[in-house]
Amino acid sequence: MAQATLTVTIDNEREVAAVNAWFQRWGPRIRCSDNGGCGCCVDIWNVEAPAEALTELPSTLCVPRPAAAGV
Repeated sequence: MAQATLTVTIDNEREVAAVNAWFQRWGPRIRCSDNGGCGCCVDIWNVEAPAEALTELPSTLCVPRPAAAGV
């Protein structure tokens, strides 16, 4: 499993839609931290997911993390 940090700007409808669709598609196969963002302007999650799942997200939303970092 690959690890990454997902960051979504709340007022960017395209980002929100992309991440929501991604969570719907891959939800059962990922591990996700609680939302570390403020929730009013940004949502931030640390996720562990199949590498192929992370490649579906735009690079502007998904920053890879080293495997030792944990979720």
